Amino acid sequence: MNTTLNGSIGFWLKKNFRNACNYLDNRLEEQGLTNSQLGVLIILWEQEGLTQKEMVSILGIQPASMTFLLRGLEKKEMIRRVQDKVDTRINRIFLTEKAMSVKDVCLSIVEEGEKMIRQGFSDQEIELMLHWMRRVDKNFD
Repeated sequence: MNTTLNGSIGFWLKKNFRNACNYLDNRLEEQGLTNSQLGVLIILWEQEGLTQKEMVSILGIQPASMTFLLRGLEKKEMIRRVQDKVDTRINRIFLTEKAMSVKDVCLSIVEEGEKMIRQGFSDQEIELMLHWMRRVDKNFD
C-alpha cells in the first residue's frame, strides 16, 4: 500500500471534496448560503417534511451539526419547523417561499460544479467513478 500523500486515496478524496466545497461556497455567497446549507435545501427540495433525524442519516453528519445548519437556515428564513401531527415530540422541516425562490439559481450552481468535476471524463469513466465511490461508502458501514 502506498502511504505517500500522492498515492493516498484518502488524501485525494479530501482534497477534491475541499475543492468542491470551496467552489460552491464562493458561488453561493451571493445567495447568502454555504455548501453545507445547500445540502439540506437540496434534500428538502426533493422531499419536504423530513425530520432532523432523517436528514442526519441522509447526509451522514452529526446531529449537532444538523441542528446548527437548521438554525442558520431558520435565521435566514429558508425553512420552518412544524410539529408532527401524530408524534408531537417530532418536528418536520419545510421550505419557505424564500428557499423556493433561490432553488433554480442554486441548482444551476451545482450543475456548473458538477460539469467542472466531470470535465475530461467519458460517461463510462463517470459511471465507474460513481460505482467506486459508492463502494468506498459501503466500506465504512
